[in-house]
Amino acid sequence: ILLVVTNDIMAYFSGITCGRKFIHRPFITFSPNKTWEGFIGGGVFTMIVGWYLSRFLAQYTWMTCPTNQFTFYPQALECELDPIFHESYNIFPPQIFELLPDALVRMIPGVVEVCAVDNNNGNLTACISGEISHTHDHFELVLKEVYPVQIHALALALFASLVAPFGGFLASAIKRAYGIKDFDSIIPGHGGVMDRVDCQFLMALCTWVHYNTFIKMATVSVPKMIYMYKLLSPSEQMEFLEKIKSLN
Repeated sequence: ILLVVTNDIMAYFSGITCGRKFIHRPFITFSPNKTWEGFIGGGVFTMIVGWYLSRFLAQYTWMTCPTNQFTFYPQALECELDPIFHESYNIFPPQIFELLPDALVRMIPGVVEVCAVDNNNGNLTACISGEISHTHDHFELVLKEVYPVQIHALALALFASLVAPFGGFLASAIKRAYGIKDFDSIIPGHGGVMDRVDCQFLMALCTWVHYNTFIKMATVSVPKMIYMYKLLSPSEQMEFLEKIKSLN
């Protein structure tokens, strides 16, 4: 929710301060008030806020410990924190940097270029400029003392910046098609509830998919194990049973 709110606010301020001063091409034809500068500025600020806000919130148990109790006088929460709320070393997959130009990757702070010595991929070391025996192998980026939730927040912030705004664009197109400015007038100066949550629908879907795909731990149950067992070939089933017997 906060990422979408941040994107809306910073896109507005970026638009009114820098709109059409650098890029004169229209951004959305059916919404002439939106500009490229607002879209880009909102995205940049959303990424920054997502990185630091997630780190700030991860320090409070009310943000990291689940609870189903609602009382007028809440007590301090205690729980075993999920690993994403612990500082750790995070290594970015080298395949990510293969999607970007080498010159751009070298500009990223903390990136190390790893080279193979004498074209031997088993002998890797940090590249030394001018060393003729070194050939580029891959790039590495290790983030130290970073909460894993910050990396997840960057992914969600990227979605909130690039995709979620199109929920608002769709709502604008619907309003323009019906010749209305707002869906309602329940919120003075903002319109109706739908005018405020149009982007939140896409963001909620993305958050749910991201959580279940990359964060939520897979659960194991007897029915699942039986289902997976039936998918094995007869020889694999025999091997599986033998492994189970050896555990006893």
